[in-house]
Amino acid sequence: MTGNLQSPSMKHYDVVVIGGAIMGASSVAWYLTENPDFNGNILVVERDLTYAQCSTGHTNSCIRQQFSTELNIKISQYAADFIKNIRCYMGGDARVLKLDIQNFGYMYLANTEGSADQLRRNQIVQKNVGAATQLMSGEAVTRTYPFYNVDDIILA
Repeated sequence: MTGNLQSPSMKHYDVVVIGGAIMGASSVAWYLTENPDFNGNILVVERDLTYAQCSTGHTNSCIRQQFSTELNIKISQYAADFIKNIRCYMGGDARVLKLDIQNFGYMYLANTEGSADQLRRNQIVQKNVGAATQLMSGEAVTRTYPFYNVDDIILA
C-alpha cells in the first residue's frame, strides 16, 4: 500500500465508493457532491491514496465512440467534453490542470458480410449523434495503413 492510511472519520456513510480511480471517487463521488439534492456523506475506499497505481493510471485512457447505441455514444462524448473542459466544470479553478485529448481512433475490422453489415448499422447510429466515424474498404485500409495485412477484410 502506498500513501498514508487514513481511518474513516465517521461511523456511518450514506454512500461508500470502492476504488478511487476515474470510475470511482473521481466520478461518482464528485457528481454526488455536486448534486444539490444529495445531502449525504461519502466514503471513498482506495488502497493507493496517491492514486499513482490506481486502475486509471494503468490504462491508455481511451474514450471510444464506436458503440451501437446512442446512449453509450453520448456518454463517451460527454466524458470527452468533461476532460477537455475540466477546469470549467471545476469552477474555473486555475489549480485544475488543462487536459488535452489526442484523437487516434479505433479500427474495427470485419472479415464477413455479417460483421460488415453490423459495422454499417453501427456507423449510422454513430453519425446520427455526431461521432466522426468512417467506413473503409480493405483496399482503403491498405492505402492508409500499408503495414496491415487486410487480405481477408471486407470493411473497417
